[in-house]
Amino acid sequence: MSKATSRRSFLKATAIGSIGVIRSPFARAGADAPRSSATNPAATAVPKGVRQLFLDDMLIERTEGLKRVVNPPTRHPRNPLIRPDQPWEGGCGTYGTAYYDAVARRFKLWYLAKPAERGLRPLKMAGYERPPHTTLLAYAESQDGVHWNKPILDQFSYDGDRRNNLIDIGQFNCEGVAILHEPDDPDPNRHWKALFWDHGSNGWEVIDGKPRTRAGPKDGIWVAFSPDGIRWKNHDKNPVIPKYSDTDHSVVYDRRTRRYVAFGRFGFGRRLARSESEDFLTWSEPKLVLECDARDGPATQIYGAPVTLYEGVYLAMMWMYREGGDGKIDTQLATSRDGVHWTRVGQRATWLSLGPDDTWEGGMVRGIENIIPRGDELYIYYGGVHGAHTGPTHKTVERKHPPMMGLAIERRDGFVSWDAQYDSGTLVTKAIIWPEDGRLRLSGDASGGEIYVAVRDLAGQPLHGFDLSAPMTADLIDHEVVWPKARALPAGPVQLSFMLRNAKLFSYWFA
Repeated sequence: MSKATSRRSFLKATAIGSIGVIRSPFARAGADAPRSSATNPAATAVPKGVRQLFLDDMLIERTEGLKRVVNPPTRHPRNPLIRPDQPWEGGCGTYGTAYYDAVARRFKLWYLAKPAERGLRPLKMAGYERPPHTTLLAYAESQDGVHWNKPILDQFSYDGDRRNNLIDIGQFNCEGVAILHEPDDPDPNRHWKALFWDHGSNGWEVIDGKPRTRAGPKDGIWVAFSPDGIRWKNHDKNPVIPKYSDTDHSVVYDRRTRRYVAFGRFGFGRRLARSESEDFLTWSEPKLVLECDARDGPATQIYGAPVTLYEGVYLAMMWMYREGGDGKIDTQLATSRDGVHWTRVGQRATWLSLGPDDTWEGGMVRGIENIIPRGDELYIYYGGVHGAHTGPTHKTVERKHPPMMGLAIERRDGFVSWDAQYDSGTLVTKAIIWPEDGRLRLSGDASGGEIYVAVRDLAGQPLHGFDLSAPMTADLIDHEVVWPKARALPAGPVQLSFMLRNAKLFSYWFA
């Protein structure tokens, strides 16, 4: 198809379309949420600087000739980056938090460390002891996100030796530590906040030759505070949520609702539940918000789901455990505008797949909380395990490699794209309010084709000078859309019409 023909097809395809009413909120840290305009209730105001991804259909009126594609990240060639090399690291687990500290110019990682095999020999602490299979919080840091070191923190005694990278947090058996950095908190001792599950407050015992913790009155979700993310103080009110909640947890601050929002199992088993708080101490009764269904296959469960706020939307990396199938765990995506109502992304396509069977990530791959923007890329740290999870289909598993962690890299905004082949396709947005002085920008790959944009009124008619933009013909993270014949920027409610030929569209926004 020639460029002239594709332009004619685009103009014809985008000439009609009805407008739907937008009511869902849209949150973004540091920005107001898009909202329905008081004078144009059918249109959504899109603030500057907020990238509009295609994880769901909230702002999409219709598409034609396009396919929504889930784009997997690329594994770093040096993986695995973090390997167990200390006595307290029988494995380096995933139940933790990755973060980039812009002030310190350093990547930081809090991760689960489970001691190497100790038999029935307990871990002795000051005044009490932990079971031999206790879970511990370890810390690592990096300047480039690839080469990591484990600093000696000198605060947690492991078999009488404090020369280690372990963090003294919780009291009994901490697990799934979610870390939140809030440097603007007026209390410097609360600049770092942690939420995690602590359990075994009634000691431990040996059952059938294996150590087991005993539940007690202090079991549940705990919180702790820190001035630096290293030295922590548990709060006197613990547990703040008296629920059983193993594996991972997530915590974010939603500026739209002005509340902390936590995600975890919270007593619902292998499903995702939610709780919220105004002060990080008093939390709401957890409610179930996401679970698997028959479409996921026999006995498929959400083993965990680290949640991040990305460009104002909640994005969950769902660990899909096929208990009734191969017993393995890979990662899919889900998204939400409010943290309560969730959409499975891309028809439940796998986003982070397993590695080859005989490798360190052949049985489980699980993303770690926080997706870290780094220029034109997103850094996603993940844990890998060799072999399936033990369960109904795999009573015993021989693991040839210990649990380790690696890095996956995604193009910025690249989770999902709308793709067209050589036959052109079209996407038309619902009615939006063009922000004052806003310049439309795109992220797309048109290196083998082209992307055009037209701006239309609510009757589907092109605005004068905005019938067709100059084409985008390259692979660009940030492309400014230009209309050569336009004399002024649009005002009021409009629709955007994107035409793609042999191209991928990832996102659009106003700058």
